[in-house]
Amino acid sequence: MSQRRRRWWAGGSGFVVAGIGFLLTRSTTAASATAESSASFLFGEVPFLVVGLGLSLFGVSMAVSEWGREHGVTVARWCLFGTAATGIAVAASLFGAGIFGAPSGAQTVALGLDILLTGAVGGTVTGIQVSRRRAKGRAVAERNTRLTLLNRILRHEVLNSLNVVRGYAGIVGTDDREPAGGSADGDREATADGGVADAADAIERSADRINEAIEEVNRLTRSGTTGTVDLGALLESCVADAETRYPHAEFELQNNTDDSVAVATDRIEYLFEHLLGNAIEHNDAARPRVRVELDSDWETVSVTVADNGNGLPERQRRVLLDGELPEYDDPGAGFGLTIVRLLATESNADVAVGRGIDGSGVGITLTFRRERTPDGTAVAALGGGVSAGSLGVAAAAATVAGFVMGVPLSLVQGSIPVIGALYGMPSPVAGWTVHMFHSVVFGLGFVALLSTPRLIRYRSESAVAAVLGGLYGTAVWFVAAGFVMPVWLRVIGLPATIPNLELAGLFGHLLWGVTLGAAFAVGRRRLPRYGSGIKKYIRATLHKANNAGHRSDKGA
Repeated sequence: MSQRRRRWWAGGSGFVVAGIGFLLTRSTTAASATAESSASFLFGEVPFLVVGLGLSLFGVSMAVSEWGREHGVTVARWCLFGTAATGIAVAASLFGAGIFGAPSGAQTVALGLDILLTGAVGGTVTGIQVSRRRAKGRAVAERNTRLTLLNRILRHEVLNSLNVVRGYAGIVGTDDREPAGGSADGDREATADGGVADAADAIERSADRINEAIEEVNRLTRSGTTGTVDLGALLESCVADAETRYPHAEFELQNNTDDSVAVATDRIEYLFEHLLGNAIEHNDAARPRVRVELDSDWETVSVTVADNGNGLPERQRRVLLDGELPEYDDPGAGFGLTIVRLLATESNADVAVGRGIDGSGVGITLTFRRERTPDGTAVAALGGGVSAGSLGVAAAAATVAGFVMGVPLSLVQGSIPVIGALYGMPSPVAGWTVHMFHSVVFGLGFVALLSTPRLIRYRSESAVAAVLGGLYGTAVWFVAAGFVMPVWLRVIGLPATIPNLELAGLFGHLLWGVTLGAAFAVGRRRLPRYGSGIKKYIRATLHKANNAGHRSDKGA
């Protein structure tokens, strides 16, 4: 799956978790409100309100965050599983008690929904742990693949070459043997000289293979350094070298981009060497042809190496697409393709396999992330989601903005309990809880919008971010407060005017948006300073603790 598709799936998965949390929370609070209206009962339901809204908030943050890009799909599946499994258990319990399908009290419904919410939270927590273990497992599997490949290279190349050296070493040392079928000195000398020469050539070729294998092992064992690489210039060099190594083949390089600078490791040259070598060495055409195409879009640079050979067997496709090595030692599966897969993963490049030249052969496409977009924006900040640091700053800024907006709402309009009524709990405690939840959720939406390619440059500019926040707050007032909220109130049986576009509400949302944008920009500018200070403090604290431990050990 490409990085762009993973991005969409991860975002959708986060909203699935948010939707489950929201629906269960709304249903639970509605049932509890019809069951009993005493303050003690409502206060007893506030923890479930907080837990449910927290689950929804986690889902939204997962949809827009970097962390969610990697773990979102697995977490959403487990959240669904936890909700469904708990629902089946609750239904089975009710059936066993003889009340399944019978009219039941609101308290029973509220209790069942609370249990469902607990199952959703439990499934989410389980999904987080499972996804983290899978990530660790993938890292271990990649290391195992690398070690297995090194072992096979050493066995296949080095040991076989050493056997050749041992076999021909005897010929070099017995140049005085009498050739079979004749005893003339001239014939003996010619045959001996020819045998020695052939043996020496074989030994030299074997030594070259050993040297190449050792160089390959060195490349695979050392860690690459990630940086920027001009793929256009690099491919020109690689194609020129391939033309020298394979003079019988035809190479073509098509550069369709003006800017081919991408993010990759300094070992990416070896990747293209293997791709070009495989395209020729495993090509049965009378005149092997290789076409290298370089393309780019707003965020990526792609390189396609296509040939006119016989295509790629399924087991070799699995090596490229999934990194799966066969259990048995099969050089035909291609050491080079495994190396390509490892180096592509190291450079965070997507790998795709398609058709080759004129529909025959195979075309292997590698897609790399660009260093910068055409307008100069760093691509590293695009598409990968909001970083953990920015997410924390956004939550803090939205909390401040929610408080700044909530105070006049509470003192002037007295509308905070109305916000709680949206969830069936018209109380100040529930109202403030729901209001702050809405503020953080919409705040995360604003930060996600501010992380898009066209706006990301303004994230740390207070004035511009404040203006954008004001515009965003106005949009939230018009859509959410003007239409969604009154429709929602009517659905639950409360009177409301549609649309509800009061100027007081506009002022409150403008105040909220401006505060949110300015606070987020200020927080982003100070985050690196505070982050480095916190890291230094933690390191100093740990260092002092270690020194104290050593002194106590010496004293003992």
